Amino acid sequence: MKKTVLAFLVFLALPCFAMPAAPADTGGLSSSSEPQQMLDFNLAGYGATGQKTWEVQGASMDMEGKDIKISDITAHLYGDKENMVLTADHGRFDKDTGVVYLKDNVKAVTATGTELTTETLDWSQKDQTITTDDKVNITKGNMTAQGKGIEAKPDLKIAKFEKDVVVTIDEQKKAQKPADGLGFGKGKMVITCDGPMEMSYDKQYAIFQDNVKVESDGDQGTMIADKMTITFSSATKQIDKMEAVGNVKIVRGDNISYSDGAVFTASDKRLLLTGRPKLVMFTEGAEGEFNVSP
Repeated sequence: MKKTVLAFLVFLALPCFAMPAAPADTGGLSSSSEPQQMLDFNLAGYGATGQKTWEVQGASMDMEGKDIKISDITAHLYGDKENMVLTADHGRFDKDTGVVYLKDNVKAVTATGTELTTETLDWSQKDQTITTDDKVNITKGNMTAQGKGIEAKPDLKIAKFEKDVVVTIDEQKKAQKPADGLGFGKGKMVITCDGPMEMSYDKQYAIFQDNVKVESDGDQGTMIADKMTITFSSATKQIDKMEAVGNVKIVRGDNISYSDGAVFTASDKRLLLTGRPKLVMFTEGAEGEFNVSP
């Protein structure tokens, strides 16, 4: 095994990095597949106009064939709107595909404070996506989203969780004056679904699918539906509207409502049931059932 800085020059000459070619004199390095190792390295990639698009630093790098193994990785991704820093204990770079495979204590933090943690993460430079099949956690402000499997843009402003989704919104963590939000109380709200779940921080919405359930602190009730779209206020960053469709069930104490759809608006705390709504209400020792037209 050879340990030499000249190995770095050979590595930079690879076309997948879109960097200037190394000098022709490589110090007599063999072109064989013998592994090359380098300590404390720094790599960078550049776009078509010469701007730096990414940079990778590490404690050590082993090069063998098309694979480059890296330890103690710190990667900087420079986006059009937001930058991100990725860290991991170990990684592997595939020179043919341009994919970086990260594993063990993977963490991604954007410039605006969104944070992702998982055990493995694949970063594709070509597709500009990050993916994993493992459990993943994303935190931004007063919202935490967990699930298994994700596909997201590197700036984490658009993300799709595959399954076993749990989203927690805690209004008490907001620095601003809390809005009444969903009407489910000013405390904590938990939204679960089988998945998938798509969210866009830019467009301020999240779409939950399959066995969606919304629960909150206090006696504000529980909502269940096949699919639910939640939009957030761009001003308060809190829930502005909930739209549920398919087998909607709302439980508040002993009272239950059923409908094909439901729309809740936070500004006026109005709940509109659509599509053959039915209310089951309990009064002192008696049960009443009402069918209400939309």
